[in-house]
Amino acid sequence: MKLPLGRPWFGPRRFGCGVSPMNGQGWACIGVYVLAMAMIPTLMGREARGADALGILAALLGCTALLLVVVWLKMDRTQPLRWRRDGD
Repeated sequence: MKLPLGRPWFGPRRFGCGVSPMNGQGWACIGVYVLAMAMIPTLMGREARGADALGILAALLGCTALLLVVVWLKMDRTQPLRWRRDGD
């Protein structure tokens, strides 16, 4: 399925299997994700127990799901995902 979403932000990793950021937009996306993951527990209350803790967990899982959707939409599909060794 070809999606007209412009240049890819994530491309194949040099070592291993998967994708990694290719340009500034990809790195910015990862940075926003890391910042959100660090800020959610602080903003929702550090001493969360019970239902509050479930809310924090739901927010963290929601951020992760959003990141996975963005990576899937903006990854380079011209090269298949496979195990790589030093850029081969």
